[in-house]
Amino acid sequence: MRVTFLHLLPIFVPLISCQWTSEDLALYDLVEEVGVNFYEWFDIPRDATSNQVKKAYRKLTLEWHPDRNSAPEATEKFRQVAGIYEVLKTTELREKYDNILENGLPSWRQPLYYYRRMRKLTWYEGILVLLFIGTIAHYLMMWAAYFEKTLVYKQNFKKSRKGKKEDPAEIEKQMKEDLVDFLPKYSELLPIILAKGTVTLCKNLFLTAKDAMAKPEEIDEGPTEEELAQQRRQQRAAAAPQQPEFKFEVAQGLKAVSTNDPEMEKKYAAENEVVSQKQSGSSWTPDELAHLVRLSTEKYPAGTPNRWEQMGRVLNRTPEDVIAMAGKMKQMKQEDYTKLLMSSIQQSVPSEEKSEDDWSQSEQKAFELALQKYPKGTEERWERISEEIGTKTKKQVMVRFKQLAEMIRKKKAEN
Repeated sequence: MRVTFLHLLPIFVPLISCQWTSEDLALYDLVEEVGVNFYEWFDIPRDATSNQVKKAYRKLTLEWHPDRNSAPEATEKFRQVAGIYEVLKTTELREKYDNILENGLPSWRQPLYYYRRMRKLTWYEGILVLLFIGTIAHYLMMWAAYFEKTLVYKQNFKKSRKGKKEDPAEIEKQMKEDLVDFLPKYSELLPIILAKGTVTLCKNLFLTAKDAMAKPEEIDEGPTEEELAQQRRQQRAAAAPQQPEFKFEVAQGLKAVSTNDPEMEKKYAAENEVVSQKQSGSSWTPDELAHLVRLSTEKYPAGTPNRWEQMGRVLNRTPEDVIAMAGKMKQMKQEDYTKLLMSSIQQSVPSEEKSEDDWSQSEQKAFELALQKYPKGTEERWERISEEIGTKTKKQVMVRFKQLAEMIRKKKAEN
């Protein structure tokens, strides 16, 4: 039969429902300590008035006062008289005392009986009592677990041997042999387990302290953690397969093939002179900068193999010169870069369109100032910007703004 919470409920209900105050507990202790009827000791009836109680109290205090009475028990009796007076002069405590006279003190069947005695124990006595109770409970639980396993064993044995007749004594013997490991033993009681655990804990603490004291010497002799980590990284790098490296060679320093045509010789000589001037670190022209922008964004974008060598070959510049100029362009201000992009677009459009939308430097400056003066949301914005420039129509102003916006968007996408 399993013990459920419903079976234990009658035991816990009194513990939950009963609430005892410190006055109740002190009254029970006083009654148990005095051992006589309070009214009889004070020589008053149960229905005595407060004045009668006070007179009896004064009489007894004079009798048992330690200064007047030299008896060994005088101090104890004087304390008891004072406690009885506190009970009888208070209506509530007097009613509780009268109830005790009629029903008696809590018996061993009531939880208060054990609670009062536990309160009087010292801390080590309380631990011993709890250990004793825990040991008994643990021992009973071991037997309960053993009986449960015997029931399960018998049920499984009957199912497996269904239809076969066997001697019950043989079955019992076989069951005891199989369940001998689960039989409760004194060596598995709670105090023995606690003692073994304490001994094991002390041994482990001693070994841990010993290892901690010996570790500094071992660490000084052996490699540090950083050195071990470096060795592991080197081992992983050595074990990893080598990745193939691809190199693209670009022909450099090529010269024109000699010819017998004097005009071609002059042309090649002029080109060689221009190349030599550019490779010597000469300044960049606006056309070359615009050409560099087109090459870096359209023909040779980021990720192209040997990108800088190919752009240098087209521009007749060294790769180092091209890289240096590209780095400077990245650090340019937005206004200067926009002008450079516009010059690149103007060079790439047809001549008819270029002549129509050609913007001078002064017109571009006036356009930028007008955009700041008339921000987005201004009424008749484009008409006012066109009037501010003076030489461009509303349509040309709107086309110019779209071109600048598209160039800026492409630049941000590349970055």
